Amino acid sequence: MSFFKKWFNKAEKEEPNEAPLPWIEPAQNPWGVRLLDLRPVTTIMLATSKDPQCASNAVSYNAEDGTTFIDEEPSDNTIISSNIVIPIDKVLAPGVLFIPQTMEHKWAIYYHNDTLIFVRSWLRKVVVTAKTTQRENTLTIDAIKGKFLNNESTELTRNIIRFLLIGYAMNEVTPAPIPPALALTPQNAALWAFSAYGNMAHFGVFDEHFEPLIDRPLRSHSLLHIAVAQGNIPEIEKQFQTGLSLDLLAGDGLAPLHWSIASKEIQVMEKLLALGAHPDSRSEEGATPLMNAVQSNKIHHVDLLLQSGANPNAIDNRGFTSLHRAAEMGHLDIVITLLKCGADKNISSGGHTALSFAEGRGHEAIVKVLQGNNEHQK
Repeated sequence: MSFFKKWFNKAEKEEPNEAPLPWIEPAQNPWGVRLLDLRPVTTIMLATSKDPQCASNAVSYNAEDGTTFIDEEPSDNTIISSNIVIPIDKVLAPGVLFIPQTMEHKWAIYYHNDTLIFVRSWLRKVVVTAKTTQRENTLTIDAIKGKFLNNESTELTRNIIRFLLIGYAMNEVTPAPIPPALALTPQNAALWAFSAYGNMAHFGVFDEHFEPLIDRPLRSHSLLHIAVAQGNIPEIEKQFQTGLSLDLLAGDGLAPLHWSIASKEIQVMEKLLALGAHPDSRSEEGATPLMNAVQSNKIHHVDLLLQSGANPNAIDNRGFTSLHRAAEMGHLDIVITLLKCGADKNISSGGHTALSFAEGRGHEAIVKVLQGNNEHQK
């Protein structure tokens, strides 16, 4: 969890200020700039529309990978230069950056043909595109075409892009840019922010020169990940042929092999492993596919991963193994399988072994196995 999100979670628990829209001074927030607390408005408002098509559009993106928007141009032909630099994880792959799930989500965001595509969710219209270049773990936005809103300054256009990439695509708490003139009318500023950003806007910033720090890389739900989720084997092969890494992490921090565990069928995982996916691909949190398969109680996926060379004693960023997970969750068959494949029951993290987890959860059969009173360990 980022420092900014930790501060945000702490701020949510504090008693609200008596003022409807309190100001947060620079010394009171991690960004060091004066902010308007928008939450009394933006987190309780509901988006509505008298137009049923707009309402339908707003939640129509679940099966949308963005390719239908590739050739669509913004209606506004304004082009401005830019030098916005965003960290990425080796490469930003074509695919989805954000899909709206509710009417309070105002944007869908995609990345195709080296171009960021920003779609106004209610309208299903591309309003802004941004040409980019990639190099050395960075994405540089070189030129921006279109306008997000009416009469916005060039600085506001750039700042909105930053906010949408950080707040929407990365799901990181960051101040939402608001036109400076609205600082004089906080209530109007909050309503403007809700119209522009929906319930993703928690704090408003009026300083056009403010540039938030970014402490994690931008990642997409790549077309490869989407093919895995759909169980589309030919498309998996097609995306692999484009040169995409089979260990590429998606926006949720998971590799394609992690995603394949969601499928009831095992063919997707078999295909990825056959193409060369590493059985111990690491998620952003250091979890391996084996750990995720254990948590999901997918014994067939567990068997396949172990047969393909997955390490049963790999530890995640917290120091826990697959056996820790199986013991805590009560998955007896998986505990037995892991032990047969060499899982070390003595590995301890945070004062816990697999045995202590099983004892704490009352999984008596697993306790017996881990204590060595069961032939399944042999």
